[in-house]
Amino acid sequence: MAPRQIKPQLLTLLVSISLVVTCTSANVWPTNGVCGARVRYSWDALAVDDKKLYRDAIATAMSTGYHALFVEVHSDKASFKEAHNTCGMMFWHRRYLLAYEEMLRSLGTRFACITIPYWDYFAEYAKFLANACSGFEDCSTFLKDMGGSSGPASSLLINGYTVNGNCVDGLSSPYANFTSFCEKSTMSGSSCSGCIPRGSWSTMNYPSGFCYSSLAKYLSLQFGFAWFSQNIHYGVHQSIHNMAMGAMASYPTSADPIFYSHHATVDLIHQLYFNCQIGRKLSDYEKKTGDYAFETCAQSDYTATPPTSMSTFTMYWGGTGQTRIPVESHPRIGRFFAYQPKEYWRYVSASDMGNISYTYAADDMFSLLQGEGLTCPKSNSRRLYEVNYVDVPVTADRKRKAVGRSFNLFQDIYGYARTTTTSHADAIDQGETLDCLWYDQNYGVDDFTPQFRSNWNLPSTAHTFCYNRVQDIRYGRRQVRVPDWRTKYRFHYFTMTDAQLATASDITTTDEQALIIANDSSTPTTSSVPSDPDASGAGTISPDTSIPDTPTPDPASPSSSPDTTTMGATTETPDTTTNPPTV
Repeated sequence: MAPRQIKPQLLTLLVSISLVVTCTSANVWPTNGVCGARVRYSWDALAVDDKKLYRDAIATAMSTGYHALFVEVHSDKASFKEAHNTCGMMFWHRRYLLAYEEMLRSLGTRFACITIPYWDYFAEYAKFLANACSGFEDCSTFLKDMGGSSGPASSLLINGYTVNGNCVDGLSSPYANFTSFCEKSTMSGSSCSGCIPRGSWSTMNYPSGFCYSSLAKYLSLQFGFAWFSQNIHYGVHQSIHNMAMGAMASYPTSADPIFYSHHATVDLIHQLYFNCQIGRKLSDYEKKTGDYAFETCAQSDYTATPPTSMSTFTMYWGGTGQTRIPVESHPRIGRFFAYQPKEYWRYVSASDMGNISYTYAADDMFSLLQGEGLTCPKSNSRRLYEVNYVDVPVTADRKRKAVGRSFNLFQDIYGYARTTTTSHADAIDQGETLDCLWYDQNYGVDDFTPQFRSNWNLPSTAHTFCYNRVQDIRYGRRQVRVPDWRTKYRFHYFTMTDAQLATASDITTTDEQALIIANDSSTPTTSSVPSDPDASGAGTISPDTSIPDTPTPDPASPSSSPDTTTMGATTETPDTTTNPPTV
């Protein structure tokens, strides 16, 4: 049997990825105030001086009171609910992050070109499953660089909300300093805590649900914006807030600087979705009416009118004990919002917002996704079922090796699932489901904590994505259609050596089987799929909005009328180089 052939396009991509890793010693942010295009980078791609510059910008925002003022916007109840209980979530935070970024840029000439870095937790998850690291903090250069999670147990009152956690001052890292953090904007100096409450990240597993198949699902399936928004909301968005705990799991969640990079990643996925589903500049009319640009939805307990594409943002400043005002009217931070458009439809595409437009420099995982691992409806990319393993040099770092292993596993599972399922969507669904089963059998599937449920008013039926998938298998709502899936996981994560990964594109199916047989006795074993229908916690399902029964209209086509969807409704069948690629 002939080896799987690696295409020239992929070779070019891998060369560019290699250059991304080796060129990070060059600073990406000029400090002379002369800025080029606004581009957001992965934290892992930043040079040491860039990371220190970002540290100083955050510290200055805290010492000048600006950071606390922004926290008081996000923790305003009406603003928070529109930002988290409706399909406006990604648009609301797109505007909020732009204003915060503009505030950082205003703090001095050397900060004038800063952009909020994104946090590539998909690559970190790949490291976790490949046994390249041990948990949430250990797997994340970003979390460690942002000060980690060690600190004295504390209970702070942040803008009127009690927040518990390990109070972290950031000084254990050369890239963090939170000693000027104040719980509210009317505090200063020694009256402030000078630390951020966080969960005990060093003792936690990495959260589930960040596999390659999930990314492919979010971006490639054509079911409209409401479906996409809910999957992101109840998937990656909630899982990170839940696992981070402390301030991140409370109303004043933006008190923690990691919040901004978390939402930069969500925003990146939003932009990738737009590029993949639409892939062209839209007219104003299309932005206002297209089902793939925006759709209205809200949680069942949302009592206000949910935003439509034509709505203006509910975004107020509400410092505790002070008069609540529209954010544009605030005497200090109003200028960072006043120049921005106020209507939702104007934020459909980050790269098409006039003089506040911006792009993202794609990191390893996202580069592979764009270049090889995904068939976008509006592109001419190759078909996903052409399985081509990627080669990763023996000299590569742990992250790149883990990403390569994860990508190859995705292709292996997907390629087989295409022979046992009827559609691309079903094959993607298999990849997600099997990833959740693997996680559950090796680590025990995670779920929302009681504290997170209470703080964010989540119903008892709300669960993490992988919790739902494990229950689906347990009760027969889904079936495993890749019979040797555990063997494939063991092969890519444990059996394949680094030397074999370096020439993975040459491995034939026969070679793969021989390697599996030769190494089978030394590979880890896993428990069986849970089968007890009376197990504690089984039987309740919350938004697994994976694949609806009927696709929505062609991307960017006008809606006949505004459609208000209830968020969380379940469905029967689910659900760089110095100039790196941008999205």
